[in-house]
Amino acid sequence: MAESGSIRRAAKQIGVEQSAISRRIRYVENELGAQLFQRHSTGVSLTDIGTHLLDQIRLGTDQLAFALESARTRAEAEHHLKIGVCGPLSMGVLPELFRAFRQARPRTGLRFSEAGSLELIAAVRRGQIDVGIVCEASPSRGCVLQPLWSEQVYLVIPECDPLADREVIRWRDLGSRQFVVTDLPTGHFAKAYLRQHLRISKGALQVDQLNVTRESIMQIVAHGGGITIAGSAHARLGIPGVAFRLIQGAMLRYAAVYSGGCGYIRKDVQRLMALVKAVSEKDHTWFSRRHLIRPNSELGPGVDVQPVTKEPDSDLRH
Repeated sequence: MAESGSIRRAAKQIGVEQSAISRRIRYVENELGAQLFQRHSTGVSLTDIGTHLLDQIRLGTDQLAFALESARTRAEAEHHLKIGVCGPLSMGVLPELFRAFRQARPRTGLRFSEAGSLELIAAVRRGQIDVGIVCEASPSRGCVLQPLWSEQVYLVIPECDPLADREVIRWRDLGSRQFVVTDLPTGHFAKAYLRQHLRISKGALQVDQLNVTRESIMQIVAHGGGITIAGSAHARLGIPGVAFRLIQGAMLRYAAVYSGGCGYIRKDVQRLMALVKAVSEKDHTWFSRRHLIRPNSELGPGVDVQPVTKEPDSDLRH
């Protein structure tokens, strides 16, 4: 009103009745015990007291805006997302996903941890992590599950192993073989996965869980200490001394999970999940170049896709 010099124009600009503005001005003048506007036939103008009050209000508004912007800048500088992953960060589409996020939100840090899928879902529900990358997980109450990619499972064997001459391996070829896995959560998942798909008794399953890294497991396989299973992350890299052969019908589904409650969802989480959705909608060729499968796609005729029903708590990589 001070700028327009008219109650009518001020009311039109902010979309209220003239009487509402007049009542509010009279209320403030009564509270202060002083006149803020001089009324005359052509409109209104500020009194000296009104001019002083407006200057102070503008100063306070500028200070408030500066304080809010300063707080916003500091919050952005301290922003970080806590991401839980059920396997190595090299797996699947994760390198592309997190690279895209860092480019889109350069001020937001990413703090990673590794655990089994069930543990990650529980951590999301408790608010201990913002997003979990999980494998063979079912929808959980209070969480939203966004498919990311699917991939086939590889048998990892020494290059000199007779099975290396085959292009595709069947589960029935492996019942009597000695497996080695890590004792990390990924190894627990691998052991349960083998038990389910080999369909042999618990006592007949030959699996050694060793206190070593995934990389060491590969070296143990290379010098004949057993065989193991892995996903596309290791198969893409290629490791001297070992051969990777597809296991017929063996596939894993990966997804991102975040809290789907009615509360506030951080913009950084929203941005990451938007990127997750964008990545998952890439075409089949994009996924095929990475030895992956577009989520919710069929492998083709003759492929028996079976979900994990026991201890589905991590990726296969050891």
